[in-house]
Parts: sequence; structure tokens; C-alpha cells
Amino acid sequence: MIKETICINHKKTSLTVTSGEISAVLRSNIKKTGIRLYDNNCLGIAGAIGDYNDAELTNRAKSMLSFKLPYDATPTENIKREEDFSKELGISDEEFVEVSRKLLREMGQRYPQFLFSNKINLVETQESLVNDVGTSLIQKDRYVEYGLVMKHRESKNLMDGFGSYDARVLNYDDLLKAVSINCEAYEKKADFSEAGETIPVVFLGSMFQILMKFYMDLNGDAFANGASLFSGKTGEKLFSDDFSLVVNRNPKDGFNRFFDGEGIVLPDDRFALIKNGEIKAPYTTKRTAKMYGLPISGSASMDYDSAPSATPYGLAVAKSSKTLKELLGGRKAIYVASASGGDFTPQGEYASPIQIAYMFDGENFLGRLPQLSMSSHINDLFGKGFIGLSADNDYLGSPNNYLVMNMNVKKIDGWM
Repeated sequence: MIKETICINHKKTSLTVTSGEISAVLRSNIKKTGIRLYDNNCLGIAGAIGDYNDAELTNRAKSMLSFKLPYDATPTENIKREEDFSKELGISDEEFVEVSRKLLREMGQRYPQFLFSNKINLVETQESLVNDVGTSLIQKDRYVEYGLVMKHRESKNLMDGFGSYDARVLNYDDLLKAVSINCEAYEKKADFSEAGETIPVVFLGSMFQILMKFYMDLNGDAFANGASLFSGKTGEKLFSDDFSLVVNRNPKDGFNRFFDGEGIVLPDDRFALIKNGEIKAPYTTKRTAKMYGLPISGSASMDYDSAPSATPYGLAVAKSSKTLKELLGGRKAIYVASASGGDFTPQGEYASPIQIAYMFDGENFLGRLPQLSMSSHINDLFGKGFIGLSADNDYLGSPNNYLVMNMNVKKIDGWM
């Protein structure tokens, strides 16, 4: 019998923002612990929230072995690694609150025509997976999450824009620019004429719903059972030479945990699912990889109280060597700030309304656009229409790069 312990500890200082002021400060500290017991190709699991008794939790996991939950994957052996990013932010909880108050005061003075609301968070995490066959994996992190909803005082909309700033490094000038850039562009209305041809569309990393088809159809079970658009197409070149899709667990590229829920640590913290347009593999757990004869991609979930399952955590487009401005090559683009309600068909066709968008030159918002709709097909999005993922971010320490592709865009009557 092999014992494995998972610990997930999340601390958060959360500021509620109402009408441009902090209306509440909430602090939470949630610790979750799971124990897995591997025995005779079965798995026994028990989980606890908060303080726990190790012997009691282990006995509960032993009792779960009687249910014979099948799990023929073996635990990861003899890997030790620790990553600590918790000291990079360099501010206390109290300083975080004061910086946030300063930001809101300045936003209110600069943009009195807007109301600001939503949440601002300071997050601290420690996650670990340790077993008694020599594996000890630990990651500590600390970062801020600013997400401010802006609403014009004369608007009837629930929101007229959204400013965000997520980073391990808190630079006030970058923070102010990131959360106010929509305000600057809102007052200027840009013209949009449909030329009947595709136009570059820019998505920021946090807007990557355009990858949803890969989340669904590169799942190992769907892929192996013929339920995926890509089933049976391993080795086929379906997309652009410039397009690669990877499982990215490099914590320096975001807030990614470097190990998965089965203790897999990838070489260079990456695994290619699509390389230079060619389908290489779906994302898998150890168990699905063994069941279907697929590579292990390091994509197991890390729930403290359930068996690992395949998750698209860390799925990302590989970066190009070009900046956003270089990718656009002097062309104007549509920057998508908010687009909800879109989806892919089973055949790969994509369409979505765009609620908030700006005309963009690669550096500046040139003006707010009316409501639009965008459409394409997955083969075009990441094939002939794919331009690239920028090497640059929207601010220092940001986990977000810019995804650029040519799409069909049409105007919908009216303005948000």
C-alpha cells in the first residue's frame, strides 16, 4: 500500500468595491487535505477541510478501498522539487489595501463619469503532493487580482467595460493604466465598415474562450473513443505551421502549478498537443494514457477528495517571437474586450457576439466600436487565419499575451 497526501492551502484578502469605494474587506484561509491510498490497482480517498487528524483520515481512506475504485496507474516516484514565488510581490496585506484605496481615489478623480465595482484580491497559495515512494512537490505563490467593472453614469447597461490586472509584481503605474484603459477609449466612437473580408481580431489571454473546442475535443477519452473532431487524426497537419498548442505548466508563464494531480512534472514544464499545425496527442491522465496507449501529458486534476481526471489546466498557445505590433504589421485590428454567448458547433464552426470592442493599432485603443459579431471555422482560425500569439504582455508581470487571428466580423445594430 502506498500513501499520498495532497495539501491545498488558499489564503485571500478580498476587497468588495461598490460605487468606487471599498465597502468590505474579507479575509479567508481555507486548507484542504486529501489522502490517497494505492493498493492492488484500487484507490482509496479521504478528504478534510481545515485541521485534521492524519491517522483518522488515513483510516477513512483505508475504508474506501473496500469499494474497489479501479485505478491501475502507479504513483510518481522519486521526484523532489519546490518553487516559491510568495516573496516577489513584496507588500503586506495592509499595504495592498492602501494601494487599492489610492487606485480607486485616483480613478474617481480622473473618470468621474464612471462608477467602479466588483472585486480586488490578494491571493496566497501553497499546494503540495507528497508520497512515501520518494516524491515531494511543493509550490508557493502570492499575487494580486484586480478586476474592476466600469459603468458609465448615463448608461443603461450593467457594465460598459472591464479593467483587470493580475500579477506577482505590483507596479502602480501599470496597474492604473491596465484598469483605466477602457475609460480612455469609451468616449471616442470608432467607425466600422464591413469590407467583406476578414480582419485581424485580438484576444487577451484572459479572453481565450476561442480555445474552447480544443478543451473539449483534445480530451483523451473523447479523442480515443471517436467523439472528437480530431479522433483518428494523429500525425495529420490540420493547422498553420505557426500554430502550436501545449500543456504549459511553467509557473513563470503565469500562475501555473508545475505538477499535476498525479505528480507528473513535464520536461521543460511543457507538453505539445499540436506542434507546427500537426496533431500530436490529446491531454491525458496516467490512467487514460495507459488505457488507450497515449502519451502522458501531465493533465490530471488535483481535487483533494476525488480521483484524478483529465483537465485542460494550462492549455496554451505557444508564443511567437514577435510583438503584437509586429504581428499586426501596421494593420488595424478589433480588440475584443467582452464576448459572451458564443460557441463552436460539433463540426468546428464558431460564432459569437461581441459586446465590447475597440479599434486597435497594436499599441492604443483608437475608439469604441458598436456591437459586432465574429465567426470562422476552427480550421481557419488556427490555419490560414492564424497570425500568432505575441511575445509581449499587456504589462510587466502579466500572465496574458495577445492572440491574433483573422476573422469574419459584422456589425450588429446599436451600441452597448
